[in-house]
Order: sequence, then structure tokens, then C-alpha cells
Amino acid sequence: MKYDFTTIIDRSNTGAFKYDFMPEPLKGSGIVPMTVADMEFSAPPQVNEAVIRAAKHGCYGYTGPQGEYLEAVKRWQKTRHGWDIDEDWYVVTNGIVQALGIAVRAFTEPGDRVLIMTPVYHPFYGAVKDNGRELIESPLIERCGRYEINFEDLEAKAADPSVRLMLLCSPHNPIGRVWTRGELARIADICLKNGVIVVSDEIHNDLIVGDKEHTVFANIAEAKDNCVVCTAISKTFNLAGLSCSNIFVPNGELRKKFSEQAHRDGCGCVPYIARFATIAAYNEGAEWLDELLSVVRANFALLYGFIEERLPEFTVTRAEGTYLAWIDMRALGMGHEELNAFMAEKALIADNDGFMFGPAGDGFRRWNLALPQSELVSALNRLEIAVKEIK
Repeated sequence: MKYDFTTIIDRSNTGAFKYDFMPEPLKGSGIVPMTVADMEFSAPPQVNEAVIRAAKHGCYGYTGPQGEYLEAVKRWQKTRHGWDIDEDWYVVTNGIVQALGIAVRAFTEPGDRVLIMTPVYHPFYGAVKDNGRELIESPLIERCGRYEINFEDLEAKAADPSVRLMLLCSPHNPIGRVWTRGELARIADICLKNGVIVVSDEIHNDLIVGDKEHTVFANIAEAKDNCVVCTAISKTFNLAGLSCSNIFVPNGELRKKFSEQAHRDGCGCVPYIARFATIAAYNEGAEWLDELLSVVRANFALLYGFIEERLPEFTVTRAEGTYLAWIDMRALGMGHEELNAFMAEKALIADNDGFMFGPAGDGFRRWNLALPQSELVSALNRLEIAVKEIK
């Protein structure tokens, strides 16, 4: 390989959430956590070099997306996803979670209902509840470790006139589904028919690890004028700390509402360093990303094989997208608090409690596989020992 995906990077004393929030028994242990969805890999060297050049300039003023920045974004989306973007659609926010809250405030009123498909990325819940809106859940159907959309339930709930907005996770975190074009078209049709605006969080759009192809929601004919599409460099190139997202709203009326709310919330600038990192990542990072995906696929294959052979009481959902594994540990018969203690104190693993993604995640764990394979092997060996001990 041309790039380094094996070196273990010491992230202690950098303020990294993943390390600061490790369970107390594991803090300072040297164990690599598999929690927060950033990577244990250095960003592409071309990005690092661009950031250093930008820092040497020494003047970090207010910065916009004009020119080379938007050209790089447009080129990437066209090349990678077949999506032609109009620059007029663009709105900057400092993260997709921020964009979710902006959309909730822009398109709904207090007391309105917002629809999500669960289990799902936990900030979806906060974006609704913290803004005084009512959350409506349409649970996904699990069949033999694979999740499907319950379209009958989704349509029935979308038909409620108080449901004004849907937050869509595509690809889906934590279950790793890459929704097919047909599934997305059906969502688009249901929502358009019922006057429900769709906000599509596509932060994992470049991280396709299966044989499915990501479809941009706005590339669905029925969806284009009824949606907000949220993208970012953060997951793709491990640049979450730069706090920069690229939001696209093709419909002028919706864009006006979203932009006005973003302005009220203080958005308006591309972070200075993020401008140069984005240009370098999208113009020069494709080869690095392709190598990363091969590493993540190998980690998934290792996980699947280990669980099937040595911990067959567990099952792992076959991921189509993201670098996040969804592991069913309900066979242990533990509630989520007991399972949290078992993972931290017995297995010595820092991972995510499935319950945080909604009650349907109780008994599941989410593992971040964007780490050197040696660390994954070590975690699996510790898990096997811990499970054998309690048997």
C-alpha cells in the first residue's frame, strides 16, 4: 500500500472526545477505543501538507467557499456520485448535526412532528426534542441481521398532517445500510405526497464497503425540490475536527428558509483551515480513500470471520456502508447497563452502547472499525476471553 494504515497514533492529551470519554477503567490504559466515529488514521498526506501551507500563511481571517473550494466540491460529487450541483444551492454550516437543528427550526414550528427511522444516529433524537418538536419513530424491520424499511408504517406516519419533516440517514448509521435507489424513490414519493420535507444526512456517502452504490437523495426526481442534502469531508478523510459541512438545497424557497435560519444561528464562514483541507482532499484524496476502503473492508471481513468461528452466539449485520459495525450481543442476556460494565471491565473494550441509538438497539454494540487491524484483533481476543469466563 502507498499509505500508512497500520501505525498506531498516540492521541492522548489532544482533547479527543474518543479518549476523554473512555470508561474510567480504560482511561490511560493504551487501549484504542472504538467509539466516536472518527478514524485512528492520519488524514491524507496531501491534506496535511495543504493545512501546513495554509497555517504558514499566518492570516486566519473570515473565509468563504468561493472559487476553487466549490469547484472541488462540485467535481467530487460529479465524479464520485454522478451528482451535478448548482453553486446556488450551497449553504455552509459548521457540522451536519448543526444543520439538522437548523432544518428543524427552519421548516417546523414548536409542537410539529419530525419523523425518523430507528435505530439511528443519536443526535437525530436531540435535533428534534431539544427544539421542542415531537419525535415520531418508524422502526426498521430486522430480518436475520439485515434491516429493511417498514414502508407501510412509514407511509401511515408521514400521512399525519402534523408531521412536517423527516430526517433520513443515508447511508444509515449504525446499521450500515446503503439504501437502494428504489427505496429512496419510495421515501421521496411518500414524503412529497404528504408534504413532508426530507433532510438527508449523507455524511457517510463516500464510505461504501459493500456492493451497493450510494444514491444522492436529490438525484431522485421526486426528491429534488423537497429536500436538503447534507455532506461533509469529515468522515471520508478524518477531518471532523475542522467543523465544516457542505449543505445543498435545490429548492429556492426551502433554501431561503434554511439560509435565513443558518444566518440567525451564526453560520456564514468556511473555517479557514477547512477551506484548504477540502480543496486538497477532493482534488488529491481519491487514491487515499480507495486504500482506506480496502482496509475497512478487510477489518469487516476479519470481524465477520472471527464472530462466526469463535463467538457464534453473536451476529454482525453485514455493512454496506460506513466503517461502523453493528453487533448483536443479546445472547448474553444482559441489559444495556450490565452490558456496558461487562464490555469496559471484563472485555476491556471501549465501544458504543446500542441503546444510545434507540431502544431497538438494546443488546447491540457499535464498533468503529477505522483503526489498525492489530487493534481490532486485540479487541476480539479480549472479548472472546471475557465471554468464555462468564460461561
